[in-house]
Amino acid sequence: MVLLTVVLWAHIFSAIGWLGAAMVFGIILAPSLAKLSPQARGEFMVKVVPKYLRYFEVFSGMTIVFGVATAAVLLNGDFSKVSLSTPFGLYITVGAVLALLVFAVSYSVTIPVTRKIIRISESMMKTPGPPPPELMVLANRQKVITTATLSVMILITVLMVAGTTL
Repeated sequence: MVLLTVVLWAHIFSAIGWLGAAMVFGIILAPSLAKLSPQARGEFMVKVVPKYLRYFEVFSGMTIVFGVATAAVLLNGDFSKVSLSTPFGLYITVGAVLALLVFAVSYSVTIPVTRKIIRISESMMKTPGPPPPELMVLANRQKVITTATLSVMILITVLMVAGTTL
């Protein structure tokens, strides 16, 4: 029981960190960045966003690890015990699959796009000039994928809470 409590709280804590990071970026930072001058935006991308990305990576990874650990402890390591015929099993399973999907999209699309934006911003700081057209394409891609993944993360949270309260 103590182990379950520890891994469950670690999962909840890390999920709050992951969702919080996604919300801060999607609701506050991204819209605010669009209103900054190219120079200020570039400086922010170079000086702040790499630290943000590291935080995002750590908390997203911890969420997945502690989520799997919670399920393993809860099911005594026998994942075949998950029953999709119960609301708990269905909601938790759908939430977990969606979380893995968001994690995969984050690492295969969102983070690489953001790192590319950071590299372009670093280059622009060294050699000032008009932003390359690729930067706007990447920024739009980042905006769309961030909005989509944030929406799915909110759905995951609803599913996880609903699954544990039914």
